[in-house]
Amino acid sequence: MNFDGYDIIHILSIFVQIPLLTVLLYKGKNRLSNTLMAFFFFAQIMGSLEQLSRSHFNLTYGVYPYLAYITIPFFTVWGPTMYLYIKAETSNNLKLYPKDLLHFLPWILFTLYFLMVFHVHSIEEKRQLLLSHEIDRSFRKVLDIFIPVQVFVYNMLSIVAVERFAKNNKSKHREVLKKIKWNRFIIYGYFIACVCNNIAKISLIHGESPNIKTYLYTSSLLFFLYFSVILGNALLGSHFGGTVKKTQGLEMDKDEFNDLNNRLETFMNQQKPFLKFNLALSELADGIGQKKRYLSRFINTYHKLTFQDYVNSYRIEEAKRLIEESRETGKTILEIVYESGFNSKSAFNFAFKKHTNTTPTAYRKSFSKKDN
Repeated sequence: MNFDGYDIIHILSIFVQIPLLTVLLYKGKNRLSNTLMAFFFFAQIMGSLEQLSRSHFNLTYGVYPYLAYITIPFFTVWGPTMYLYIKAETSNNLKLYPKDLLHFLPWILFTLYFLMVFHVHSIEEKRQLLLSHEIDRSFRKVLDIFIPVQVFVYNMLSIVAVERFAKNNKSKHREVLKKIKWNRFIIYGYFIACVCNNIAKISLIHGESPNIKTYLYTSSLLFFLYFSVILGNALLGSHFGGTVKKTQGLEMDKDEFNDLNNRLETFMNQQKPFLKFNLALSELADGIGQKKRYLSRFINTYHKLTFQDYVNSYRIEEAKRLIEESRETGKTILEIVYESGFNSKSAFNFAFKKHTNTTPTAYRKSFSKKDN
């Protein structure tokens, strides 16, 4: 049995993904995002097994023909599972419903197709079909076009979801920033590896490039490194499970923290309660369905801010936006004071300087200079 570099990288990738899949399920038994990511890596393992089995046909499908065409349908779940994982990470309490099975319709259709044209036959007939490449000729071109396009579309949807989450959650809390940073790595890393892999496949199909092997090795190596980094985080990091550090008697696991923080920041960004100058803690707590005392301790402990400073941080972001737009709207600083939720110019100036280390007037002038 001769293994080339391409085979070795696939084998190493499998040995990285198996413990990764196990750790994901162990550290986040009840986390939908962990389950989806584990399924994603299971589908990736199926892809590597298919490649190895094709490369060593006489030792695999030649001996066990009934195993052929079992792994191929899993190619169609790479994109959907990555997208649903990102959705679970960037949504509040995402639940899967029967309609979500539509994402896996290609997997169902390809499985049924291979069942009808291949798996219903006897072992000897299966072997003859494999040797004749009759089935391969009928679907390979379709698959070579469908999979890259499908993965690209789902990757774009995943990137949009991550960036929208980042835009709507401008908290400076380190846990939120780490979550955004890590999910960006997961989707952008996968996107780059997929692009390199598609370049390699296009070169292989056309057979025009003298660097086909280099492309194949590079794309496979990128996937291996990508899987290895995620395994390292799963083993040593806290993104896929764990407990947020206990502080002042308030302890939350990752899911509880993410759920409360997402609900709080989504409510602040979408409903904009901070525009009410006399916003009370009880109103905010009622708005997200949380006890007032618990919410106060959460903001104090994990955001390291008083309730008033936390609310003012949103007001200042709103004021900065209005100041930037004032070049077109012509609004005065005093108008912006009241429109951003403050009830006096002195309170506004104090809060603005505290949060930005500059004055509203200086901030406005800095944008005027940029225009010039």
